[in-house]
Amino acid sequence: MLQVLRYTAFYIALFLLLSSCTTINGIKKVSCHLTDTISQRDLHLTATYNVAVGNRDTICCSDRSFEEMMQFEDGMGVKYLRTVTDKEHHIKSVYAYDDDRNLLYCNFEFMSDSDYNGVPIGREYTFNSHGDITEIVNHEEGYSICCEQAMYIGDRYSKRKASKEHSKRILDRGKWQGKKVWEYHYTDKKKQDKMLVIDGNSGKILKKKNVFVTY
Repeated sequence: MLQVLRYTAFYIALFLLLSSCTTINGIKKVSCHLTDTISQRDLHLTATYNVAVGNRDTICCSDRSFEEMMQFEDGMGVKYLRTVTDKEHHIKSVYAYDDDRNLLYCNFEFMSDSDYNGVPIGREYTFNSHGDITEIVNHEEGYSICCEQAMYIGDRYSKRKASKEHSKRILDRGKWQGKKVWEYHYTDKKKQDKMLVIDGNSGKILKKKNVFVTY
């Protein structure tokens, strides 16, 4: 009986090791499309971008991307908001401009499956009224696994467990026991919201939790 238990423990450990190796090899094949650079064109919003106050209009749309623009009321600091969405890689670039159409703020988000739940990626920039960069926040600091690789890990784990009816997935950043992690949310076949805590460097699933998610 003891020998049977030893063999069982050995094969379980071997299975977990092989599964881990397969995941690591799979991650290496997943490309990271990190977009966090600002062009000269982005620094100033041209006069051709015009929409009515309070409206959001589509400026440009194609199979691969679309661009939207919104104008706010005076006195809010941010006067214009411009977003450019890369539909192929699910990356949204957000640009905020002042009354003089000068860039105040810029950040980039990975949108996974939801248009309203983006996770910040790359560098986030803040500018003063003279166009000088006053702050840069690097969201990739402390991470070796990019957002697309984290999604691959979560999708691979939840493939047979996730609900087909409630198929939305959300990715977020977080910390767990002093480690920078990815938090992958999905709904299982019992309609229970689940979260996988994924190590931001090794890609290992550190914890599985029951959670409540509001979409």
